Amino acid sequence: LCILILVSTVFILSSTDSIVTSDGGALKFRDSFTNLSKNTIYYSGAVSLSSSDLYQTRKHLVDSGKKKITLYGAVSKSVENHKAKNTFNLLKIYTDLKLPSDIEVEFKEGDSSACEKSLSCIYWSN
Repeated sequence: LCILILVSTVFILSSTDSIVTSDGGALKFRDSFTNLSKNTIYYSGAVSLSSSDLYQTRKHLVDSGKKKITLYGAVSKSVENHKAKNTFNLLKIYTDLKLPSDIEVEFKEGDSSACEKSLSCIYWSN
């Protein structure tokens, strides 16, 4: 019985690697990346950018000089609970970016065609 439990646990833990990876103890969802030339963050599941990508995105937004930024969140309608997931990811990226308080951020539902091959993205206009 102990061997069965041990083997089952190993299979369960190894299968979770296909969903998330461990990065210094924090969970990081795969397939989150930025394309700052297109002002877009692409992700699958939940947005989870590296520290470097977060820094570059924040710098890009602050250096634009705008005092009001509109973030458009787009999630494919084929994704279950797409509206709730869109809201979650918009708030998550806003929290992670830690933009200065003098920059006003507005959230809007975006067009998923802007996400190209990804199921989900967050983008902003210049």
